[in-house]
Amino acid sequence: MHPILFSFCGITVFSYGVIVALGFVATILYLSHSLNKSKERMFSQDELYSLVVRIIVFGIIGSRFLFVLINLREFMSAPLDIFKIWQGGLVYYGGLLMALVFITMYAKEKKIQIFELVDFFVPALALGHAIGRIGCFFSGCCYGRESNLPWSVVFEDRHSSAVIGVHLHPTQIYEALGNFVLFVFLHFYSKKEHKTGAVLALYFMCYAVLRFIVEFFRGDNREIRYFGLSMSQAVSIFLFIIGVCIYARTRKNRIQKV
Repeated sequence: MHPILFSFCGITVFSYGVIVALGFVATILYLSHSLNKSKERMFSQDELYSLVVRIIVFGIIGSRFLFVLINLREFMSAPLDIFKIWQGGLVYYGGLLMALVFITMYAKEKKIQIFELVDFFVPALALGHAIGRIGCFFSGCCYGRESNLPWSVVFEDRHSSAVIGVHLHPTQIYEALGNFVLFVFLHFYSKKEHKTGAVLALYFMCYAVLRFIVEFFRGDNREIRYFGLSMSQAVSIFLFIIGVCIYARTRKNRIQKV
C-alpha cells in the first residue's frame, strides 16, 4: 500500500516501523492495565516496563535472525541490509521462540511460576501481533497469492515488497483479523477462573491453526518445504501439539485436585 509514510530532510519514515511501534505501545498499555486489575501482582509497573522492553528486543532479534536465515542468499550480497528491520522482514515464530526463552529465564531468576508469567503476557502478544500485521500490509511483505476474489488487493507502490499490479489475497489482513479475534477471546478467557498454563495452551493451538490456514494463501518466498508444507506450517503443527500437551496437563491437574 504505502511502504513509505513520509520523507523529511533526507530522513525516510517507513509505515512498517511506525505501525509496529504502535503495536508495542498498545501492548505495553494493555499489560499495564492488566497489571493494575490483577489481584496478585508479580511485579511493579516499573519492572513491567523494563521486562516488556527486554522481551521486545529479544523478540525482534529472534524474528530478524530467522528471516535472515531463511533468506540468507539475498543477505550475502548485501549484509548491511540485515539491520534494516524498519523496512520489514521479521519471522514471527523466531521472535516467539526468543521471547519465550527470555521469559523462562526471567521467571527462574525471579522465582515466578513460568506458566503464570506467560499466561499474563499471551493476550497482549496476540494484540501486538494483530497490529504488526497491519504494518506488513502497508509494507507489502508477507503478501498473498494471486486472487480474483472481490476483496483482493493490488499493490502499486514501487517501494512495496509485494508483487506490483496483480490482484492478491490480503493475507496480512487475514492474519491481523484472526489475531485480533484471538486477543479478544484470550482477554476474556484469562479473566475467568482457569488453570495455570491454559491461556498459553489455547494461544498455541488457536494461532497454530490460524497460521497453518493462512499459509495456503501466502505468495511470498516459500521455497523451504517439509513434506509439501511451508516451514511455518511445519512449525504450526509442532506448536499445536505442544499446546494440546500443555492443555492436557492443566486438565489432568484439575482432575487430580477434584
